[in-house]
Amino acid sequence: MSATQNGLVGDLNYYTDTQIKMRREKVKAAVNAVHSVVDPILKYVHDEDPRFSHQTWNSGSYASGLKVTEPNEFDFIVPMEGLPNFIWTTPDKPAYYTIDVRGQLVETTVPLPTPPNGYHNVRLSNICKEYNDMKMADFLVPFKAKTIFKGLVTNAIRECKLRGSVRVLNRTHGPAITLMVPFGEERISVDLVPLVPANGCGLPPKVLNNWPRSRLWPPKHKVEEVRKIGAGSVAKDNLYWLTSFMQCEIALLEGIDSDEGCRKQCLRLLKKIREDHWQSPALSSYHLKWECEKYPNSHDWSRGMLGQRFLGLVGSLLKCLREQNCPHYFIPSINLFRNKENSKLKEPENLLLIADKVQEFYGRPCYFIGQWKDGN
Repeated sequence: MSATQNGLVGDLNYYTDTQIKMRREKVKAAVNAVHSVVDPILKYVHDEDPRFSHQTWNSGSYASGLKVTEPNEFDFIVPMEGLPNFIWTTPDKPAYYTIDVRGQLVETTVPLPTPPNGYHNVRLSNICKEYNDMKMADFLVPFKAKTIFKGLVTNAIRECKLRGSVRVLNRTHGPAITLMVPFGEERISVDLVPLVPANGCGLPPKVLNNWPRSRLWPPKHKVEEVRKIGAGSVAKDNLYWLTSFMQCEIALLEGIDSDEGCRKQCLRLLKKIREDHWQSPALSSYHLKWECEKYPNSHDWSRGMLGQRFLGLVGSLLKCLREQNCPHYFIPSINLFRNKENSKLKEPENLLLIADKVQEFYGRPCYFIGQWKDGN
């Protein structure tokens, strides 16, 4: 290892210790604060409507152990129960509904357009009568699921006497409901999102036929696990269900450093620097998975290789920014820059401005880490 690389490894380890590791007591307190609100709300919702489970699934960077900033955001997926197994097939008939100018779901004579890349329709058989109030013809409509769920959560806040402390954000798109939970002088953002579980349906054909791309990574047992888990359907859009690989992502990251490697540390470092200094939101654990495909062997991720692998992730991000394309890991035809709610990332000039910052860092990492490692 060169003296420069050795110095970079030392700086990155110091930066990790001083800037990234969250205070455990604060994290624990934040988790308790969130559950003291979410648990009674979802118990009330489940008691009123058993279709919504009171057992949530954590998602996001905290759930995958990649949270690098203050614990101020939590995502909870609420599985919908009692649904038949979903089958990944192309519907033999289109859906005929839309949202009108009054924000109401209405039937139409014009078929719903083909779902955007990464979205799909969920069609249920006529035997699933328990969900008739969420259906339009044979299709389970996310708008209806979100509306019913939001009404139940709003009632729960009133009945649980949380109205004075918990604030609900009104959004027409995105999660079914976002709560602002008090935490000392701060507020924690909590998203609650209904999900149609995979229930053994596997992966969509376009993923199953093209993944994994490498014969070396992920290892065979992880490939089998991910295929068994399958992709769920999340109610974020009003008309189409978002194809969710949340559980697949968590499975891939679980035990990823069982060889005492530095994979998660590399991604935590990149996420922290991105959030503090580059303001480039389109960065996810997918960056790490792409890099794992390039370097599938344990020795490539040894602690002594921290500097090289970290710079490899920076280089991959720089390439994405220059090409204005950040490919989704499971569906590479999806450009994550275009899918972000942050409209600034949809402007090429903004991506190139961020690329210039990343390029400057890439050329002199020790200089910048040295400037930042003490919080400057």
